Amino acid sequence: MGRPRKTKINLDKDSLQEFMQEIYNDCVNVMNSARKELNERKTRAEIDDINDESLIGKVNNDTLKILDAAIDKKLALAKLQNQIVTNDESSNPQENDSKLTAEDKDLLRDIFKEKTESTNIKYDLD
Repeated sequence: MGRPRKTKINLDKDSLQEFMQEIYNDCVNVMNSARKELNERKTRAEIDDINDESLIGKVNNDTLKILDAAIDKKLALAKLQNQIVTNDESSNPQENDSKLTAEDKDLLRDIFKEKTESTNIKYDLD
């Protein structure tokens, strides 16, 4: 069993880094399982007629959409992490908390909303 999910989220640097790592790990797991399914389908597929090929193609297309969505999430995470690092380097050394723009916070809220809908875990945002 994995570690318990983080449900109390503060929009500060440390809390966001922990949550972003959770999302990244989930994306990696989804991508690995999708790739595994694709590879297994390639080796096990016994195509007898054009209908079988069509059905396998549709399933493979859906699996590739899952991979694409996971890649998009990883890119969004990279952009947010870049924003945090950039703000952290440009801020005073005495300030540990980097500032997030309203656009960044909206993106984070969208990610939390999507995560809540997919996992039925209620996240408490500050």
